[in-house]
Amino acid sequence: MIIKVKPKDWRELQVKVGEILSESNFKVEIEKKIKSVRSEIEIDVFAEEIIDDRTYTILCECKMWKSNIPQLYVHGLRTVVHDIGANKGYIISSSKFQKGSVDSTGYTNIELLTWNEFQKKFFKSWYINFFSKRLNSIIKSDYDSLAIQLFDDYTKIDKCKFSQLIKKYNGLKEVKEHFPFFYSNIITEEFKDIEEKLPLRNKIKLEEWEDIESLGLTDEILDEVHYSDFLILISDFAKPVYQELDKLDLFIEYN
Repeated sequence: MIIKVKPKDWRELQVKVGEILSESNFKVEIEKKIKSVRSEIEIDVFAEEIIDDRTYTILCECKMWKSNIPQLYVHGLRTVVHDIGANKGYIISSSKFQKGSVDSTGYTNIELLTWNEFQKKFFKSWYINFFSKRLNSIIKSDYDSLAIQLFDDYTKIDKCKFSQLIKKYNGLKEVKEHFPFFYSNIITEEFKDIEEKLPLRNKIKLEEWEDIESLGLTDEILDEVHYSDFLILISDFAKPVYQELDKLDLFIEYN
């Protein structure tokens, strides 16, 4: 499970951490200056989430060092978290942590994470608050399936092109069914396997009579492993499909 491509430098790490938290329903500020009881401090990523009118605050320090993160920085963040009354502090690093650093987080509200560990930590919230909603807005369901099946006005579109169009349309429907939609943050049995839904080529379930080519999807979509980039690819793929369907006037008519 990978939400986004690995950052190239510390600044990009800050931005991507901020994006994931923002898309997970946090209010985020990058390089926020805060006055503590001791001095003014700059936080790499400051994030707040409001749940049931209660504010939950986390601080993230982002490090792209070649050497291991020393214990000193853990103590520093722990002091800041305590001074400003934050709920949690994370150090997110591209490198490893010294053993003393790891040991010093015991019984504290400080957590040391690699980039992949950070993504896994917030994947559930990100999926529910962003990915699932975005995918459901991309893949439409307001077309009349019966009208599509009975369509025979080939003065509007070439028969071969219509066949390819419906192949892609059905492929998009399969994609939507592949990714469960959740209405709340409540953990369900269905969520256990949600982190293993990509790449589609190896994970999507097909009927016995189907093969992967029957979906009409591109190789890029079938092989993408980053959930964020997958959304971009599926959006670019879906737009022209729906534009062509719109021309055929195959919408469901609601009374």
